[in-house]
Amino acid sequence: MSTFQYRALKGDGGVTKGTADGRNRAEVMRQLNSRGFQVLSVEEIEQKFEARTEAKSESLARLKSSVHQENHLSSKQLIQFTEELSDLLAAGVQLDAALNSIAKRSESPLIARVAGVCYEKVRDGAPLATALRQASPSFNDLYCNLVAAGELSGALSDILKRQVAYLTTMSELKGKLTTALIYPSFLVVSGLGVGSMFVFFLIPKLQRLVESTGGDLPAVARFMMASGDFFRNHWIAVFAVIAVLLVVGAVLFQRPAVKYAWDEQKLKIPMVGRLVLTRFNVQFVETLSNLLSNGLPLVKALKLVEGTTPNRYIQTRISEITEKVSDGALLNRSMEKAQVFEPGVIDMIRIGEDTGKLAESMSKAGERLDREFSRSIDRIASIIQPAIILVMSVLVGVMAYMMISVIYETISVLRNR
Repeated sequence: MSTFQYRALKGDGGVTKGTADGRNRAEVMRQLNSRGFQVLSVEEIEQKFEARTEAKSESLARLKSSVHQENHLSSKQLIQFTEELSDLLAAGVQLDAALNSIAKRSESPLIARVAGVCYEKVRDGAPLATALRQASPSFNDLYCNLVAAGELSGALSDILKRQVAYLTTMSELKGKLTTALIYPSFLVVSGLGVGSMFVFFLIPKLQRLVESTGGDLPAVARFMMASGDFFRNHWIAVFAVIAVLLVVGAVLFQRPAVKYAWDEQKLKIPMVGRLVLTRFNVQFVETLSNLLSNGLPLVKALKLVEGTTPNRYIQTRISEITEKVSDGALLNRSMEKAQVFEPGVIDMIRIGEDTGKLAESMSKAGERLDREFSRSIDRIASIIQPAIILVMSVLVGVMAYMMISVIYETISVLRNR
C-alpha cells in the first residue's frame, strides 16, 4: 500500500484536497470516482518500504534530468505531437493506445520518447495533463490546463485540435517576425560598426588635425568624442551596471505583485494588448462552450477555464466572475464588469442565457472571434517588417547626418583658420 495526495472537484464545483491509500494511482482514482469526485491530480507522496522510496527518488531524479536535458520539443515537434494525438483520438482510439501508437511509430525519436513517458504515466492511472508535465518542459501550464479541461469535459480531441491551430499560428508569426528582423538587424550591426569606427578612429584624427591649426572641434564631435572616451575608460562599469539591472529585474519579476502588475500592463500595450485579449476571448468562449456542452455545471466549468490563461490579471478577473456566478449573478453581467471581454462576446452570452442555449451561443462567438484573431495576426505580420525598416532607417539616417555634420563643420573650421 502507498499513500497518494489528490486534488479533485466536488459535486458543487468546489476543489478538495486530501490523501488516500491504494496499491497504485488507478485504484485511488477509482476510489475517488466512486465518491463522486472528478480527479484533477493524484500524486504518490509516501512508500511503505525504504528501498522503494529510494528507487522512486532515483527514478524521479532521472526523469527530471531527462525532461530538462533531452525531452525538449521544438515548436514544430510540439505541433506534430499534438496533431497526431488529436487525430488518433478523433478516430476513436483510446488515449493510452494513441500514446503507445505514437511512441512506436513516430519518425522522430524525441516525440516517440515523450509519447512513451506519457503512455507509462497514463497506464498507471495519471491524468494526461500530469503525464505531459512530467514528460517534457515544452508542455507549459497553459497547454496542460487546457488538456485537463478537455479530459474532464470529454472534448480532449477538439481542444487539442484548436491547440494545433493556435500553436501553428504562433509559429508562423514568429517565423514572419524572424524574417522581418533579418534586414533591420543587418542595418543595426552595420550602423554600430560605422559609428564605432567614426567615434574611435575618425574623430580622433580630425581632432589632432584641427588642434594642430589652433582650432576646436564642433560641439557634436566633442560630444561624440566624450561619449567614446567614457565608454572606452569605463566599459567594465557600464557592463556591470547593465548586469546588476538585469539581475534586479529578474528578482523583481519573481514577486507575485510585480508579475500581476506586468500582466495588467501588457494588456495596455498598443496592438500587442489587443491581440492578447482577443486570443484570451477566443480560448475562453471555446473552452467554456465545450465544457458546458459535455454536461459540466457553469461554476465548475468556470473554475477550470481560470487555468487556461497564463495572465494573472485575467485569472483574477475570471475568479471574480466565478464567485459572482456562484452567488447567483448572471454570467454576462459579471463578464461585463470584468472589463476583459469583447462587447460582442458579452452580447452573445446574454442571448444564450436568455434563450437557454449558452453553449451554442458561445461556440458561435468563438468562431467569429477566431476569424477576427486570424485577421489581426495577418495585419500585424504585414506591418512588422516595414515598421522596423522605417525605424532603423531613421536611426541610420540620423547617425549619417551626424557624421556628415561633423566632417562639414570640421572642414569649415579649417577653412576659416
